[in-house]
Amino acid sequence: MKNMMPEEPKALAEQERVGPALAWIVGALERHGTPYQVIGGLAARAWGGSREVVDIDLYVPLDQARQLLIDIEKHIVWGPQYYYSKSWDLTFAKVDFGTQRIELADSASNPRFFNILEDRWEDQAINYCSSLRRGIFGVECNVMPKDELIQYKRALDRPVDRIDVAELTST
Repeated sequence: MKNMMPEEPKALAEQERVGPALAWIVGALERHGTPYQVIGGLAARAWGGSREVVDIDLYVPLDQARQLLIDIEKHIVWGPQYYYSKSWDLTFAKVDFGTQRIELADSASNPRFFNILEDRWEDQAINYCSSLRRGIFGVECNVMPKDELIQYKRALDRPVDRIDVAELTST
């Protein structure tokens, strides 16, 4: 019979996956003076959500990130490239750091998302000056304001967004 180790607690595994990747990308962005804003499920975590983080979503003005993209080039697995789906109309890059996916969406290319509640496309205007510093997984970073995040997730209205909105509005 094999000597089996107990499975690692989920929270610890998530910390070991997300924390280093977030520290790496935030460190690179800040070294280059590139504006950024954490959005999505990670931003929800910063404001008290508990859903597991799948990927690290950030908006970045890619027209101001040339040197950053060169420096992280070996980690880029797709893009930056235009992408269109039922929820998004934007340009972004997929970046892998270890086993953690990071998605850098371009705020300079007029990104849009589909507002399910109003049945229309909306511009995703990112105001980097409105970002708030929050600690997530041991990393201080610029996060989308809570009220703006709730409004965005309500409009997207996917199952994961409904979970985040319920948690963020109950605190």
